[in-house]
Amino acid sequence: MQAQPDFIEHLTELRKRILYALAAFLMALCGGMAMVRPALAYLQRSYAPESAILWNAFSPFDALQLYVQTGVTIGAGASLPFALLQAWLFVKPALTEEERKAVPWLIPFALFLFLLGLVFSWFVVFPMALQFASSITRSMGLVETYGAAQYVQFLLRIVLPLSVVFEYPVVVVFLARIGLITPERLRKSRKAAYVMLVTLSTVLTPPDFLSAFMVLIPLIILFEASFPLARWAGKKRGGNDDGA
Repeated sequence: MQAQPDFIEHLTELRKRILYALAAFLMALCGGMAMVRPALAYLQRSYAPESAILWNAFSPFDALQLYVQTGVTIGAGASLPFALLQAWLFVKPALTEEERKAVPWLIPFALFLFLLGLVFSWFVVFPMALQFASSITRSMGLVETYGAAQYVQFLLRIVLPLSVVFEYPVVVVFLARIGLITPERLRKSRKAAYVMLVTLSTVLTPPDFLSAFMVLIPLIILFEASFPLARWAGKKRGGNDDGA
């Protein structure tokens, strides 16, 4: 009858890790709420250097929604490293020795790639999307009047998914270290992967060729980089993987 005590012990550990992560998020949220106004002021001027973009509230709750959404986003981003650490500490006892060696250094690598995706989407993709949308608006003779909440939602729908996509090499390295994928398997899936990358770059950008192409290039680089990464991870594991 050992299963039930073990299950309760796992639940207790999970509860502890969740509470730690939640406490870190709440502390980061307090700082995030304090940073909302300067963050929004910076955002208003980021893509209009000569003058701030005029934002509008289209409903009584737009300002509250914007304030909470921005504060939560800043708090979640600031507390993410600690949440990843708690997730690692929870799953660590259930992993094999090989898996334990694979994970710890992946956490800073994952954070680096996330920040890289954030910088790329912030400084490259979102300005292109905004410029494309503005050009369509002007060509139709319409006046650009931005809703503040809608503007930030538009930003987050572009920046966050693309930042997550940049985590692909981390997934590849981890799966290669535990033996679930090899460079040979990646090579066989290359054609399907390219179709998926083209589709993804089209979905994440405005409907113009230049924006999709600018996003497709780093996605292809990340995919091709997964081959040497998978080969290296396989060698670290001690396997004999086929080359790509």
